[in-house]
Amino acid sequence: MTITMPSFEVDDKGRVICKSHTQYESFTNPYHDYYQERYIEKQLTCKTCGHYLKDDCYFPKSEIDLIEEDRQRKRFACKLCGNKIDRPLTIIQKLFYADQYNIDLPLICCTCYENLRANRLMESNKWRANIFLYNALYAVYTFLSFILFFLIYQIQIYFFFIAILPILYLFIKSLKKRKRIIDGMKFYETYFLDNDEKSEKQQRNK
Repeated sequence: MTITMPSFEVDDKGRVICKSHTQYESFTNPYHDYYQERYIEKQLTCKTCGHYLKDDCYFPKSEIDLIEEDRQRKRFACKLCGNKIDRPLTIIQKLFYADQYNIDLPLICCTCYENLRANRLMESNKWRANIFLYNALYAVYTFLSFILFFLIYQIQIYFFFIAILPILYLFIKSLKKRKRIIDGMKFYETYFLDNDEKSEKQQRNK
């Protein structure tokens, strides 16, 4: 059996497309309307490829299924913001380059890719980090308000715990997401900025 080797390109929307995909020509047709674009987004996966169905791809069918299962469980995250990677071929490309060329490509989500192209990643991520900080502070404010409310009206304690669970969830979730974004900004500064840009940033921070 002849094994089909994948080959990748990235379109202007930041989507990784496999040139060996049996629907490659339809993916790269420039004349797509809104609904066709939505359809393509759903089709951009190994599971819609004839080589997956025939199980003659470099990535065996069973391995692709495991990769997709891990993706659904959010085990593949954007290196710049921590969000789940929505496009399976982005992960396949990373794994292929690591296996074939020993190149560690960072996984980058659609939003961060667009921000990188527009040269506004740091600005956008700072804004997103602040939003999650405000959410965490709001959770603290709500928590303190609930404590005051329960002390005044002396409501039974188990109602108190039921009420604060979603508040605690919001607080923890917001801080975790904020930390991922901050880690992503550090990664960007380390690996995406050249020496001149790093020096300029250091001068601004002095």
